[in-house]
Amino acid sequence: MASEGVPAPDGRVAPRRLWLAPVVVAMAVASGLIGSLRRLEPRLLGRENPDLATSVLHTMVATAAWTAMILTLAQLLLATVLGPQRSPDDPRRRVGRAAWRCSQAWTIAALLMVPLEAADSSGLPTATVLGDLPTHLTSTPSVMAWFVMAVVGLVTSLVCLLCRTAGGLLLTALAVIASALPVTVTGSVSVGLNHDFSTDAGAVSAVAMVIASASCLACLLGHPAGSAARLARVRAPMVVCLGVALAGQLVVTWQGLAGTAVTSSRWGIVRLVLLVAVTLWLAMACTGWRTRTRTMGILVAVVLVVTGSSSQLIPPRYLVPQTTVVNYLGYPLPGPPTVGSLMLPGRPNLLMLFLALFGIAGYLLAVRRVRRLGGSWFPGRIAGWVAGWAVVGYLASAGLWQYSSITFSWHMLVHMMFNMLVPALLVMGAPITLLREVLTSHPVPAGLDATDPTTQQTPAGPEAQAGPEASGTPGTGLMGPRECLESLLHWRPTRILFGPFTGWAVFIASFYAVYFTPVFGLLMRYHWGHQWMLLHFLAAGLLLFQYVIGLDELPASLPHIGRLGFIITAMPFHSFFAVIVMGASQIIGADYYRTLSVPWVGDLAANQNLGGQITWATGEPPMGVVLIALCVQWFLADRRDQHRIDAAEDEGGLEASLSAYNDMLAQMAGEDAARANEERIERIREQNRHRR
Repeated sequence: MASEGVPAPDGRVAPRRLWLAPVVVAMAVASGLIGSLRRLEPRLLGRENPDLATSVLHTMVATAAWTAMILTLAQLLLATVLGPQRSPDDPRRRVGRAAWRCSQAWTIAALLMVPLEAADSSGLPTATVLGDLPTHLTSTPSVMAWFVMAVVGLVTSLVCLLCRTAGGLLLTALAVIASALPVTVTGSVSVGLNHDFSTDAGAVSAVAMVIASASCLACLLGHPAGSAARLARVRAPMVVCLGVALAGQLVVTWQGLAGTAVTSSRWGIVRLVLLVAVTLWLAMACTGWRTRTRTMGILVAVVLVVTGSSSQLIPPRYLVPQTTVVNYLGYPLPGPPTVGSLMLPGRPNLLMLFLALFGIAGYLLAVRRVRRLGGSWFPGRIAGWVAGWAVVGYLASAGLWQYSSITFSWHMLVHMMFNMLVPALLVMGAPITLLREVLTSHPVPAGLDATDPTTQQTPAGPEAQAGPEASGTPGTGLMGPRECLESLLHWRPTRILFGPFTGWAVFIASFYAVYFTPVFGLLMRYHWGHQWMLLHFLAAGLLLFQYVIGLDELPASLPHIGRLGFIITAMPFHSFFAVIVMGASQIIGADYYRTLSVPWVGDLAANQNLGGQITWATGEPPMGVVLIALCVQWFLADRRDQHRIDAAEDEGGLEASLSAYNDMLAQMAGEDAARANEERIERIREQNRHRR
């Protein structure tokens, strides 16, 4: 047991991480070898292969950046949901120090990747790129993606150094997870036929892989006393993440192979190694892996090496010629739209379909857990949540999605649904309240499986004396998930960044900032750009409607009069936007639509005018419905308040309160004041009787 880091009989703790050193050396050697294979890869048309030093440094630094990012996230998890319970406030700011050290290495590695990625993309020596770095910074989206990751790493470092609450570290952990997306979606998954499928699959797979890898490393790096509790908490989420990651990587591999055999290219062989590693990892997680943590750590190392170095290998898809339309869309132009082609199933949006299915399944499972615990949940909330994601699922699977990437008019219809209708339905499901009901508020004692009631007993053996995490007494064990959620919601930057005034401003400014600037034409050139717009408009609608008709109790909730002001002031801006679009002389996204040159769209100006009409028609009715719903909620809230007052009076609570108040006045001002107050009380009673 001493070799595993558990206290020995003499009280000393033997080192348990010495095996990590050879793993790190092996990762560096393997990534360098894969990078050296770049000189054997075919040269792409119009693009020179980088020199050997650039290729080797690219793979090694990229692997280091991904590894440091995963370590940062693992340390953030150990400071929050996988760490020991502690006081809500950390005045000495020590809880995030380990993540701060890892984030510094991550930031440096990501910054080094900026010139290396630019040199790799252009085929120029790294020294040449460094001489004119500002020009090369915007040369390709992949270069900007690494720069964005470096910025997130820097912000993470500052937050970890200064933050004193678990909520701030938890929000930072979410930002770290999201930072994996830019590098992933701008890589090889965004090239060639069907790249819309591989981009979505790669994005979902990257998020799932990052969460699973960080959870595994957190179990390895955390104090051995709480290892059993951490394993119990992460096992189910890890199995889900690995299943999603494996499915996504299968789609990415299928698209990249372009119909060739998996062993016919070096890229395919490396991808096969990744698939085998993830499959073994998933099998271990499903069968129980408390004694195989080192093996799973080695599998995480394999995944990191492949992730960091496979970009130096050329996928067979790169060698297949493609048209400009396929380069933009991922598929050829469809025929003219008909009622059937628009309404019936068409080319699906994998990301939105996944989010819809995950949202519905997760919500229903949470409701089931609430009811199994003896609670209740209103069917109307279930209907609102399911209806919102059902709309997303339909829009993502119908032919309307495919045509929204081609014509401005159908694009506006889809985006207005995501910005107006879907958020209004989702906030009626009260998801944050449901999370509060589902998440446990008590710590999980070490050595106990929170999901297995048969193991709820006092731990025995060395873990019972291993430290504070190993005890089952109140105030020890892992931090409660509900406490982490409440800390996140009450963290001051959270209340500002996701507060009502920020939500109102983002909701109002989003359409103007996207469509009346070059941003729209730039984002429409990439599948990930279109997906980002959908998610952004969905989030903007959720932020506003959560504070207008949302059923969740939030730290920055508004009174009903404030909610009414929000919705009334927001309504005209959508109307102004629609009017401007209908009367604009310039074509929004003109270069993009002219490059597509859709044969059945003869007049771009007329199509844009139709898009403005659709914006008007789909924007005002939902706002009116929201306004009516707000008035109904206001009326019902006033009725509940009045019922509470009447019930208190019937039970004598109001009279007792008034009598106590009368006694206080009598003591302060004498009998005259008391007599006057009694007359006032009598008038109040008379008014209440008349009102009844």
